[in-house]
Amino acid sequence: MTGTAPRRRALVAATALLLLPGCGGSPVAAPAAPEAADPGCASVLVLVREVDELAGLPRVASTGQSTAAWASPDRSEQVVLRCGVDLPGPTTDACLSVDGVDWVASDAEASPPWTTYGRAPATQVAVTGDLTAADVLPGLGGAVEALEARRSCS
Repeated sequence: MTGTAPRRRALVAATALLLLPGCGGSPVAAPAAPEAADPGCASVLVLVREVDELAGLPRVASTGQSTAAWASPDRSEQVVLRCGVDLPGPTTDACLSVDGVDWVASDAEASPPWTTYGRAPATQVAVTGDLTAADVLPGLGGAVEALEARRSCS
């Protein structure tokens, strides 16, 4: 009977290793934004948690407060949402209105993060890989609409 316990532990360990990739792997690094503790972020995150899939990517764990992430298993494509980022002021940067939510992005970056405009606290969405704003912003607008629009891009 002494050989049974080590074999059982080895079997449990091997099974756990096989199941880990199905659990989403390691969390996506997403640092908390300066205003992540704002109660408005809690409202956004409650609704974001209902988005199990975004642009074909499953929701995965993220590391920071008031953050959410969706990613491919190899992490080559990621969407990272951070609530509580600095509010954008008046700007000449690109503005995109998606389902009633205005988003701005710096024209200076090749693949810039998109930040809500006119809503506090501000929410930012960054994408990697071949994803674009058009792929992901429509799936997040419902959650961000929980915050009142105080200004618009137009």
